[in-house]
Amino acid sequence: MYNYIHRISVRSLFKNTTVCLLALFILAACSLGNGNSASGTTNSKPATPTSNPATATASATPFVKLGTQTCPASVSQSSYWNSKIPTQANVNQVENVSCANLMGRADLQALVTVRYAGTGHILDVHVYNNITNPKPSEIFQLTNLYKGEAKISAYNTLLTSEANQKSPQNINQSAAAIVNDLQREFKWSDSSQTLVSIAFPGFFPSTTRYQAETDQQKVNQGQEAWQLSAQLVATKFVAQNKLFNWQNDTQTTIVSGGGKNDVNAIVKVEKSSPAGKNMVTITMSRLENNANGGIWIVTKVDSPQLSITSPDQQSHIQSPVNVTGKGTAFEGVIGKISIFDSQYNVLGNTNARGQQGNGATSFSSNVNYTRTFKNSSEEGIVAVFSYSNADGSVNGLAMAKEILS
Repeated sequence: MYNYIHRISVRSLFKNTTVCLLALFILAACSLGNGNSASGTTNSKPATPTSNPATATASATPFVKLGTQTCPASVSQSSYWNSKIPTQANVNQVENVSCANLMGRADLQALVTVRYAGTGHILDVHVYNNITNPKPSEIFQLTNLYKGEAKISAYNTLLTSEANQKSPQNINQSAAAIVNDLQREFKWSDSSQTLVSIAFPGFFPSTTRYQAETDQQKVNQGQEAWQLSAQLVATKFVAQNKLFNWQNDTQTTIVSGGGKNDVNAIVKVEKSSPAGKNMVTITMSRLENNANGGIWIVTKVDSPQLSITSPDQQSHIQSPVNVTGKGTAFEGVIGKISIFDSQYNVLGNTNARGQQGNGATSFSSNVNYTRTFKNSSEEGIVAVFSYSNADGSVNGLAMAKEILS
């Protein structure tokens, strides 16, 4: 009896298996007929997608790349743009053409620079969209940059450098002695439909992205290797920056980050004084968050007893600007508020007066400042200092990076 049942079960199993295999073979043949071959071979009928449609679309969609890109051949020559701008023989000429995704989308925009003849080496900057059209549309223009230079950053922003002829470095200097001391950065704004001025968050070693990318190139070539050490950057910041002049008796401690593979760091710097320890907390980040050899940039400075609550970082401000914060007052005074340009030239000062006479308190003060660069806005710094009652040294500092108008 057992053998009979067993033979029936085996025979049924064989029949069922045969039917299943036959069904699978038919399904496979149908799939091949619809073009979904594992080898990628298809017939004339459209293939039925087997992957997620969003994934398939994303893989075929052009994407935004960072930094300068190769221009289309039809617009890459300077001669193409001479008639578009237009230029004049023996007066000015197109000097350079470069392309990038400056508008934050996959199509390219062109940066076209025009150089004028003469000792000032004046530069005009033009940015165009729809660059392969017979009539490209100009979306940004900047003119009369004395000894001007312009380039596209690794962050897809426009960077310019020029000489501020009225700055303390350049005033009353001969044309040959004038130096480029004004760098600006412009980023595409959907709401404004043009490039707008923005502030690089750095305070040291670079206060502008133009300087930072130049410093990065030097480090890549084996120079200025100290910029790869968060601890050394913090030490040099307090020693070399004229805001502090903390050259001796300082102790630098890594609070967090700062390692070879880190992109952020917090460093505490203390200096001995007759009244005890003066201290600042320095926040840093790698340029472009590049952990593979990116230089360290100081992006925030404050002290346990001193901070700025307004204006916000990287805001556009005008004179007079209201500066608020918290600090420790002595006889009503917390310290001094200063406005600097990007070269740390003082543009204006006032006292930070506490809301109460002594102890921890808040402050609110209006600061008037006068800029030497009148043509447009520029990057600048708001700084609040507190001082030791024992020897008058700086014992606290808070800083905010702004756009000065």
